[in-house]
Amino acid sequence: MHAGHPGFGMLALDGGVYVRCSTGERGVDVLAVRRPDRSENVLRHLERVVADDSRYVHRELTAWIARWLAGRVPTP
Repeated sequence: MHAGHPGFGMLALDGGVYVRCSTGERGVDVLAVRRPDRSENVLRHLERVVADDSRYVHRELTAWIARWLAGRVPTP
């Protein structure tokens, strides 16, 4: 998500669902993942969100995601 392309990401409080939506070149891009703890792509994305130190980052949300990532039990 960047200037001129509004979007959002949402992680369920229990960590069971991750939804991301943004505007693309020709429409709206939507990603919905059940059990994001089983998706390496989603986990890497969330790690990038936590590492982002931009002034536009929502600090409380980033802290919550960091706690969720740290507390999850890795899937075998």
